[in-house]
Amino acid sequence: MFLYLSRQYFRLILIVFSALQVFFVSIDSLKYLDQMPGSANLIILFFVYDFLYAINYTLPISILLAAIVFYINLIRSNQYTAFLALGYSKRQIMRPVLWISTILVIFYISLNATPFVYAQEKAEAIISQENFSSITEDLLVKYKNNYVYFGKIYPLIKKAENIKVFELDENSVLTSFTQAKETHFIGDYWVLDDAIYSKMPEHIELGKKGLDSAQINKLKILKGFRPKILDTIYQNKPSVSIADAFQSLIILQNQDANHSKIRALLYNFILVPFFVPLIIIIIAFYSPMLSRYSNLSLLGFVFVVISLVAWGLFFAFGCLSISGLLPPEMMLLIPLAILFALCLSYYCRINQKM
Repeated sequence: MFLYLSRQYFRLILIVFSALQVFFVSIDSLKYLDQMPGSANLIILFFVYDFLYAINYTLPISILLAAIVFYINLIRSNQYTAFLALGYSKRQIMRPVLWISTILVIFYISLNATPFVYAQEKAEAIISQENFSSITEDLLVKYKNNYVYFGKIYPLIKKAENIKVFELDENSVLTSFTQAKETHFIGDYWVLDDAIYSKMPEHIELGKKGLDSAQINKLKILKGFRPKILDTIYQNKPSVSIADAFQSLIILQNQDANHSKIRALLYNFILVPFFVPLIIIIIAFYSPMLSRYSNLSLLGFVFVVISLVAWGLFFAFGCLSISGLLPPEMMLLIPLAILFALCLSYYCRINQKM
């Protein structure tokens, strides 16, 4: 029974997911129809990146819509009644759906820990022909004992222009100053090309040696300060992976800076997707045993509305919490906790519902 229902549900997920992906990519590509590049390779790359970007929206809703179709088909064909008559409980029938949906949600979360999340930027960069870069200008950030100024930074190609680094000691006294016209993030370091390194004297006295300057061909600095971290901290709608978000959180915590935006991003990436199996529990709880007990067309419509409203609310709450309107714990964790408590109650009582 478990394998049979699993195959049926997974097949429905593939059908719904494929349909939504084709629809999303088709509609999204229409607005770029007049801006498509002349190269066939770039056009193929654009559709690949756009397909990956669409997964952010289509996968969670595909899992929910497939669960609705699964239950409607099961009830309409009287298989639901047959399984119950054979001695299977409603919880046992729901178990394959919950397992598959949870596994797919975990897979979706793991995708957000990879460069998959930068697919939208790469697709838009192909259209705008900006060499796969989202340019940020005039940034001044504090990293450990350094104040770092970037004239321009290109996070996706890991390059920056007009960089200036001011290094301070434990007493917040300037000890050195480094500048370069161009730098690249290689390995785990920013590598400055033709850097001018200036060291302040330990004791400033009249007539003694002053500023000591030297030109260095390749200078490695700022270990671990990854370029996408800057997007996470300073953009209102950052596109960043879970790994980069954690790095940003550590940096901001060490500097005693406000990190509510980073917390909101992590809640969105790691916790919010689990609303999908929770909504499936509600769908299973209110699914009738026989088709004669309710209007299946109307019931399916209600389930679809509930799923879309839940998805839309969590999406809106996520955007509002990232923008800093309210604390992310209030916007995301509290609604998710309420939904979890409600669904736990339904899960415990599902076999008692007639």
